[in-house]
Amino acid sequence: MKDLPLFYAPHLREDLQLPEGEAQHALRVLRAQVGDEFLVTDGQGTLFETRVTGIDRRHCLLSILHEEPWQKYWRGTWSVAIAPTKSLDRIEWMLEKMVEVGLDEIFLIKTKHSERKHTSTDRLERIIQSAMKQSHKALLPTLTTDLPFSSLLEATSDYDLCLLAHCRDGLSPERTTIDRVFRPESKILLMIGPEGDFSIEEIQTAVASGCQPITLGSSRLRTETAGLIGLQWLHTLDMIGHAHPSAKQPTK
Repeated sequence: MKDLPLFYAPHLREDLQLPEGEAQHALRVLRAQVGDEFLVTDGQGTLFETRVTGIDRRHCLLSILHEEPWQKYWRGTWSVAIAPTKSLDRIEWMLEKMVEVGLDEIFLIKTKHSERKHTSTDRLERIIQSAMKQSHKALLPTLTTDLPFSSLLEATSDYDLCLLAHCRDGLSPERTTIDRVFRPESKILLMIGPEGDFSIEEIQTAVASGCQPITLGSSRLRTETAGLIGLQWLHTLDMIGHAHPSAKQPTK
């Protein structure tokens, strides 16, 4: 498709216009005029090439010229579950960068050592939408907030591989690195604990639920850094697999 500004309109087919917030950006910032063309996504994996058919102070009407599925560039379905930091700015930065890198689902979890017990979703969802548009993706990651860690573990059977990143030594089984267990085209859940790490009891419960303990390296990382590095590990291994499809993949 053409290299055009990208907007988010989840109900474009029904409404044939931009939502009010998106319309204001098109009208005030881009000075949209009838006849201008934009890209629009529904956030569900479809890209639309559109043309402006009408405008007023609050509305930007569109016609659909062409549509096509957007092909995401990672082969699996990847979710990151992470305990949010006390600083809201760091949570926002983390979500923005993870969406830019690329993933399917985000859980903000509550653990024993969590610094933040409640997280409002409205602003975070707007940040996710903005990051999706900025990085020209057509898949809007889903966001679940305030999810107890125990509830997350109840859903681990829905995933092919659950990776539990922690920093504690001397626990069994020993931690491994992602490259030793990564499988392309898998449904993967990556779990990152709070600044105080997962508790020993949480780690033991997760392992009993089938989670694989992993390390992200020798450095002691901040929570938001660990989430981003862990996600980038998945992308790097996936790219290596694309470049060398005949390479033997590790087994579980």
